[in-house]
Amino acid sequence: MAKPLSTTALAKKLGLPAKTLFDRLARAGYLVREAQRWCLTEQGRLAGGRTTHSEKFGEYVVWPEQMALPSAEGLLSVSKLSEQTGLGRESLLGLLHEIGYVAPAPKGWRVTDSGLAAGGIQQADKRTGAPYSLWPEGLRREPMFKRALAQALGQDADKESTHGSIASFRAKFDAKYRTLDGHYVRSVAELTLDNWLYLAGLAHAYERPVRQTLGQENETYCSFFLPRGAIYIDYVEGLDEATLAERQALYRQLGLRLIQLHQDDLTSLDEVLPRRLLAFGIEVY
Repeated sequence: MAKPLSTTALAKKLGLPAKTLFDRLARAGYLVREAQRWCLTEQGRLAGGRTTHSEKFGEYVVWPEQMALPSAEGLLSVSKLSEQTGLGRESLLGLLHEIGYVAPAPKGWRVTDSGLAAGGIQQADKRTGAPYSLWPEGLRREPMFKRALAQALGQDADKESTHGSIASFRAKFDAKYRTLDGHYVRSVAELTLDNWLYLAGLAHAYERPVRQTLGQENETYCSFFLPRGAIYIDYVEGLDEATLAERQALYRQLGLRLIQLHQDDLTSLDEVLPRRLLAFGIEVY
């Protein structure tokens, strides 16, 4: 008889992050979080789960090795989610990519670890093998997606335009340098970078907030963001070493793609940026 597996061991067997499996079982009603630990529900028992105890780990939940995960029935395709949100299907896929929930894959899109944690489920077309995703209706209430969707639809635009956390910065450093693509930036260095990205044919956002920090007391803003590849570009000249290290640690902790540039890089952008972008699979020139 096969030995039952802990949730962590089952996640490893299935090739999923442990957090993703815990979250998925919780959404299915198999587990509930109580007093800083996961507890098995009656529904979880009916699905084959049981509790066990060890001197090292205390009480924890185990599952049958061949356990069938909760069905994907009731989840929404991107097309159906598009109908419900009012955002076009291709734009919605772009939005999911922009917030890091999906990534390009051969013939389609794969759900990232962040997307799995948000409830996304990876599927593949039975005929072609093309990857696609399904999403819970609750995704519309998930804070990061909810705010990104509101911005994409132009909702609450007045609130976004006067966000208090950067009001004093914008008052002190006026965006007065107009770039080739019509952006107004705050320095000649940023103008140089913006123009390079534009001439390289790379769509980019200026002063884009790191969405994972939204709602925090001190939201983090990057200099530029490239939707293609979900790459953050930070111009960090003038930052002290402590602040620089703090920003690097934040991006690393969040698992985000980051390119940091200094003043010396501006004189050789045609060498520096293509090389750094190629490391993330983006080819220019």
